[in-house]
Amino acid sequence: MICQRCGAVNNGGSRFCEQCGAQLPAGSAAAQPNQPGVTANQVPAPGQNAAWPPAPGQAASGPSAPMPMPDQTMIDHPPLPGTSGTPAPAPGTPGVPAPAANAPYAASGYPTNSTNPTGPSATQPTTQPVPPSYAATAAVKRGPNKLVILLSIILVALLVAGTTLFFTYRAEMWGGKVLPDAASIASGVTSKNGKKSVVKAKDITAALKAKGLKVKTVPVFSGEERGAFLGYEGAQAGARVKQGSTVTVQESAGPGVPKDTVGKDVNKVTDTFADMGVPVHYKKVVIAQDSKTPEGQVAVTYPAPGVGLTEDEESDGIYIGVASKGDGIPVDILGQEKSDAVSALEAEGYNVTLKPHYSSEQYVGKISGSYPAPGSELSSGESVTLYYGIDKDSNMDVLSRDNSYNGRMASIQASAMIGMYCKNEVKDASKDCVTLEQSSSTPYGGTTSDDYQYLHIKGEDEDKDHILGLSNFSQDISGAMLSADQYTDPNKLPMKNHLLLKDWGMFELYAGMDLPNCGTTTMTGSSVGEYCIDGVYKMADFSGDTMTPPAGAEHYNGPTGLTYEMKDFVVYFPVGSDVDSLESSGYFDADELAKANKEEKIDTTRPFILVRDKSLYDSTSDPVDDWAHQVDPFVPTNKSANGYQNEMEPMKPAPSGSTVYYLMEQNGDLDWDSLPDADVKVPASKSDADSSDSSDSSDSSDSSDSSDKSTSKKSAKDMTLQEIRSTVSGGDFTPIAGKYCQKDNSSCITIDDTGKATSSGSKDLYMSPDDHTVSKLQLADADPRWVPEDVGLDLKGPDSDYQCGSYRGSDACYNGDEFFSEAEIFKPFEVAYIPAGTSSSKLEGLAASSYSSSYVAGKAKPDSSKAFLKIIYYHMNEAPLDETVYYLTE
Repeated sequence: MICQRCGAVNNGGSRFCEQCGAQLPAGSAAAQPNQPGVTANQVPAPGQNAAWPPAPGQAASGPSAPMPMPDQTMIDHPPLPGTSGTPAPAPGTPGVPAPAANAPYAASGYPTNSTNPTGPSATQPTTQPVPPSYAATAAVKRGPNKLVILLSIILVALLVAGTTLFFTYRAEMWGGKVLPDAASIASGVTSKNGKKSVVKAKDITAALKAKGLKVKTVPVFSGEERGAFLGYEGAQAGARVKQGSTVTVQESAGPGVPKDTVGKDVNKVTDTFADMGVPVHYKKVVIAQDSKTPEGQVAVTYPAPGVGLTEDEESDGIYIGVASKGDGIPVDILGQEKSDAVSALEAEGYNVTLKPHYSSEQYVGKISGSYPAPGSELSSGESVTLYYGIDKDSNMDVLSRDNSYNGRMASIQASAMIGMYCKNEVKDASKDCVTLEQSSSTPYGGTTSDDYQYLHIKGEDEDKDHILGLSNFSQDISGAMLSADQYTDPNKLPMKNHLLLKDWGMFELYAGMDLPNCGTTTMTGSSVGEYCIDGVYKMADFSGDTMTPPAGAEHYNGPTGLTYEMKDFVVYFPVGSDVDSLESSGYFDADELAKANKEEKIDTTRPFILVRDKSLYDSTSDPVDDWAHQVDPFVPTNKSANGYQNEMEPMKPAPSGSTVYYLMEQNGDLDWDSLPDADVKVPASKSDADSSDSSDSSDSSDSSDSSDKSTSKKSAKDMTLQEIRSTVSGGDFTPIAGKYCQKDNSSCITIDDTGKATSSGSKDLYMSPDDHTVSKLQLADADPRWVPEDVGLDLKGPDSDYQCGSYRGSDACYNGDEFFSEAEIFKPFEVAYIPAGTSSSKLEGLAASSYSSSYVAGKAKPDSSKAFLKIIYYHMNEAPLDETVYYLTE
């Protein structure tokens, strides 16, 4: 083996040069051609089978012999570089020594090129010197290159592994889960504006759960339809999140007011409200001259912050109260000391009354609200009620009173609890908010509402199934006694098991007073001549001098078919209530309590209510098999009938941050339409910008106008009565919108652009069963005998305002299974709109009235130069008079 460094010849198999120590070519035991001292077989020229010429004295046939070198070392010759195409010498032809010109090569021991070949063959090759830098080629056939094979295997393995990793990553088998985008889960539902498909948040939630992710849904107010997917909180679609992590999905709650709105500069919130998809009205609300609240700041809103509009309220829109110095009740009066607030208002000429009201911790002992609401404008001499905050320590002041036996009895001061209560997260205000109102009815005794006060949930009927009280029924005050007298065993006190007598702070408000039902009718418990025969309620006949029992009561031995029904039930928690003691007492269902303990904690710095959920119970009715020894299982009791045992079903749900309703102390309950507009620059909504082509959409300084109002709409003065009728029939009341008042301003009716009518003033107008001061007017069918088409418009509340007992709607009241007289049916509020210029002669016969009646003789008729409203009753209407109609105020 030739050393490529010094040229020394080494024995085969050596790794290092024996002469200079340099490393020899690795892995080759074969000699290198044309180098001395190395033996190998001759290698034929490419494309030929002829061997190299044999050495002298060797046979020409058989294996070729080694070629002698000058130092007698034998070597086989491979093809020389550049001569691979040269024919090999014929067998038996000796090599020819190189001429003298090649002597240097010969002298160095390397063979030299020969000149013209001699011998028998004319095709003898010439020999060329082979430099020592060329490696020898093994005489035997080379095997496969193991290194190349190994590298190929590794490369293939890497490709397979890479492909596998790529596809398993795409399949989300590792590296986290991809948040889907809305387009990939489009449900094909059309949005409000019909421009794009809407994906529901529940669709996204289902997709995320299928990936093994946990999901939390949060409501966000927007102009998109309720339930639409708005995006992810803190992440973008397409991002990857860890397996098992929690993803927060934003769900549209429809139009509403974000929680952080109040306290911001109004110009910072206009963009937020521009795309709510409903009218937005910016109004001035009063702050004191020395107020620390800066003008231009959002001070109050309707709905309240964190609350959305109900579907019925969307046409009215959102109201934003902007702080502005003026006369009235300062919007920032909340939190002021009682004495300071009273003194300031009395100095302005207002008549001030103080009343207690349960409040949040920050307002206890201070002003927590007012009526009219904070921010209202007032004139000197008007009356104001200020509410100051109380907590559980004042329970007996507002929930009891002295009785004739020198003791205390349960009695509600309703004003301490009235107001709106909402859940911490409001997705739908009609479901997530509850309003407590003072009831105008006294079904269990008392001659006036001041004598015995009750509450009811707004929207519920004011009957025995819904009016809320503190105690069981009793024919005397013993059932409401809060302490035992000398004749009563304390353990037999009827209210012993009521929360009001615990020292925990909370108390129950419930309907029905533990009275049973006969069919759908709640028994009165004290009515003479009251019968329940196999579940059918009947009354005796008192038409004669004696009482005649009803048919079927000839052998009456007591009621049959009675049931106890689950009715409205509320637990009220003032600030300071000991919730832990109540929870440990067994008052709540165990499973519901365990569930509540895993949910958000309650904010005990605010008063809240817990409403019983009937849907959580397997049964809400209990048949009375033995009426003399059976008690109502749905309210607290302590009666001899069952041995003074409280058998009330455990309460469902249990209190948690997601089940209770908190008092909204600033709920925006203002007379918004009477407030002046605020000067706010309102941006065009994105939907308006998208729908407009190249029209100029400059900002409007008239902030009370909604985006859907047309500035080109004409007023009633510029329209015929038929044009007004056509416009109003489409739901646009703009031509007749405005404030209408009687001449002495004692009573007013305000109609807005959507037909919402609101009463104000000292006279009470009962306009709707749901809200006595508000009615949603509609154009009634023309009746020439009532309001002729050439005289005016007949406007009335919705059909749902017909009320008879527990039924709603004209069909139920007039065509239902149960008969009701006209006197028992509450009708929708109804008015006639009479445009300016209508001759008084046309008013004769309006709503079956007549100027020939002795009741109106000699009285002035309305001023025909002004538009006015005339209230219409279902019969016995008085002809329109100057002193009774409501004139449009300019």
